[in-house]
Amino acid sequence: MSLLNIGTTALLTTQNALATVSHNISNVNTDGYSRQRTEQSALLPPNFQGGYFIGSGVTVSSIERVYDTFLAEQVRTYTSQEAQFDTFYQFASQIDEVLGSTALGLDSGLTSFFAAAQEVTNDPTSIPARQVLLAEAGLLANRFNTLDGQLQKFDDQINSQISASVNDINTLSRGIAELNRAIVEAQGASNSPANDLLDKRDNLINQLSGYLSVDIVPAGNGAVNVFVGTGQALVIGNAQIDLQTISDGGSPPRLTIGYDANQIDISAQLTGGTIGGMFQVRTDIVDVSRTALDGLALSIVTAVNNIHNNALNPAGAIDLNGNAGGDLFDPAAVTAATINVLITDPRLIAASSGTNPGVGNNENILALADLQTNSTTVIVSAIPLVTQSFSDAIGVLIADVATRTHQADIGRQTQQGLRVQAESRFDSVSGVNLDEEAANLIRLQQAYQAASQIITTSNTIFNALMNAI
Repeated sequence: MSLLNIGTTALLTTQNALATVSHNISNVNTDGYSRQRTEQSALLPPNFQGGYFIGSGVTVSSIERVYDTFLAEQVRTYTSQEAQFDTFYQFASQIDEVLGSTALGLDSGLTSFFAAAQEVTNDPTSIPARQVLLAEAGLLANRFNTLDGQLQKFDDQINSQISASVNDINTLSRGIAELNRAIVEAQGASNSPANDLLDKRDNLINQLSGYLSVDIVPAGNGAVNVFVGTGQALVIGNAQIDLQTISDGGSPPRLTIGYDANQIDISAQLTGGTIGGMFQVRTDIVDVSRTALDGLALSIVTAVNNIHNNALNPAGAIDLNGNAGGDLFDPAAVTAATINVLITDPRLIAASSGTNPGVGNNENILALADLQTNSTTVIVSAIPLVTQSFSDAIGVLIADVATRTHQADIGRQTQQGLRVQAESRFDSVSGVNLDEEAANLIRLQQAYQAASQIITTSNTIFNALMNAI
């Protein structure tokens, strides 16, 4: 090969390397971009000249992405875990604020109810005091109703976010499948990596990991397969399977996630990301809080009615009209959503016990007021039953939600730190360093100038030969 051809290969190769560096600098702020590197190799075959070989120049063997698969997987993992903790924290902190609120919380409502009962003990014949007690009983029931309604609103928000997240997941998985097709076609035609398309696909996979944990399995032809849950495929090559939202048939209905045309419920298998966080807050906060509120409502109704109802109270219960006392709260199918007060006439409050009944007897209302601090059976779940005061039961509920919220906050901060650290390590490998690229520009510029000198020298030699003829 002539000296001119060798110089030409050097110029072209250096020009390609300069183009790659320029591409890196241009994309320094492009999200998900991995820097690229030009790989050069000696041009084969060399020329054999008697007892030795003379080189034929240089060529670009490939343009590679500088990419660390292990670090990329760490970034996806920590992104998914942080999103789950963050979603859980956002919902749990709101529920914690509602349960502990002075305006809506049960603790202040229960205190006001028993304070009103105490006022009736001071003057059992006072109609205004009795009226206040009925009002506070109604407000206490209303607080239960309101809290249950607030939990239902959180449930509705979770349903809405699950629906939106599933749509986003399907959009991202379709994009991954389309990029799989484009990458296979591009790499098949050129037999070299389609670096920019690979970056776009990895960026979509990173976004997908914010919604749920994903497993990535290379297909061997440049495509990747994406799996979720316990091996359910979202993307196989250039084919994609949609997730769907389905109703669990409950009342009110909740959305779960169905897989493929058979709509198999895979919600229990999905973890990580916003999806995992929403299912976790539904199970660990909303359901637990609702169960505790229902149990507490039933416990209060049962304990109060057992004292206020003459048929249930061993000591008897007599109202201001001298008649046997009845239920203060409606005992039918009691939940936080349905608890309500039966009595509307303040004279029907049974303040007197059956022992020496009379308008001045306050023994029954004293027993009712003592429920505030006395231990009684509180239904915090079906099994086991717990003996504690109502105030303690409320405190346990609020403390449980607050503890879970705090743990989620710590968890999200920890995962955020791990994600930032993993991203920093990944960027140190794959990110564009402008100082390094500037140095490469100077080095390649000098190489280009040197290659130009080869051509100039070749031309000078050629002209000298022509002039000698």
